[in-house]
Amino acid sequence: MNDNRTHFKYSPNIREIGVLEDGEGVCDCCGKTASPYYTSMYCIENINCLCLSCIASGEAAKKFDGDFIQGAENHKVSDPEKHKELFERTPGYLSWQGEYWLACCDDFCAYLGDVGTAELEEMDIADAVIAEYEERDEYADIRGYLQKGGSLAGYLFQCLRCQKYHIWVDAD
Repeated sequence: MNDNRTHFKYSPNIREIGVLEDGEGVCDCCGKTASPYYTSMYCIENINCLCLSCIASGEAAKKFDGDFIQGAENHKVSDPEKHKELFERTPGYLSWQGEYWLACCDDFCAYLGDVGTAELEEMDIADAVIAEYEERDEYADIRGYLQKGGSLAGYLFQCLRCQKYHIWVDAD
């Protein structure tokens, strides 16, 4: 089964962000052949293969009593259904310390991919995004060190309502 039609609200670039396996596998949830497939979940079971349909429907989270996201700005989103959509029906992204999902305008943002300062400058959003991040008082002076796939990595999000960009920064 080639699963190229499944869409994830909070991860619209799922096929480009490097979290899917391109080969064929047998879904641990439904038992059907899956291609592409996802290989991890926060649960007790050892997950090797999940088809995108079982993730999107919530069946995988239900069957294995697990989540796909390690952490998020939960306090910024009031609707419990949006929490379920993110944690139970959205595959995570690759990061150094575990994914952390940003929120804006009472909803979780769409994860677009990993970025460095060069990519943010190319998009002409570096000044605004970096200034906003540095207000969090976590990592300081990130501009010179932020590299796509680097030891200090940026994860780019975009608000689904106001379209504003935000980054989360993580280090190895």
